[in-house]
Amino acid sequence: MKKSAVCLMLLFVLAGCTEGPLASPSPRPPLPALTVGQQDVPVYQSNYCWKSEKKNSCVDFISPPSQVRTENPGVVPAQATMMIHFDKQPKSGTLQVNEWTSTNKTKPVTVQDSSFVLSKNKGLHIYSFSAEWEEGTANYVCKVYLE
Repeated sequence: MKKSAVCLMLLFVLAGCTEGPLASPSPRPPLPALTVGQQDVPVYQSNYCWKSEKKNSCVDFISPPSQVRTENPGVVPAQATMMIHFDKQPKSGTLQVNEWTSTNKTKPVTVQDSSFVLSKNKGLHIYSFSAEWEEGTANYVCKVYLE
C-alpha cells in the first residue's frame, strides 16, 4: 500500500515537470465561421502548422472527405455564396478553396473577398480551404448538401 502511494506521488511530480500537453496547450490557428446568407455552416480544422513564442505545432489529419465522412452536412441552396469569416485575417491573397470530386481529386474554386459561389449541382459536396498567416498555415473542411 505504501509503495503504491509513493509511486503515485512520484508519477504526479514527474508529470508536473514535463513540457508536453500537460504543461501548455499547442498553438492553434483561428477557426473561421462559414455562413450562407444568415445560416451557419459547420467547419472543421484540418492540417496546420502554427507557431507561437514558446511552441511550434504541426498537425496532420486524414483526407478532407474521410475527415467529414460521418459529419452531418450543412443544407444550403445550390449556387449560393459562402462567406468565410476569420477573427484574425489571413495574409492577403493566400485564401484558397477547392471542391472535392467523387474521385477524391480537387478542383480550384474562385475566391473573391473571402467568399465563393457553391456548385450549381445539387447533392453532397465537400470543400477544403487553406490560408496563411504570420504564424503559419491552416487548412479547413466543410461538407454541404446543396438543394
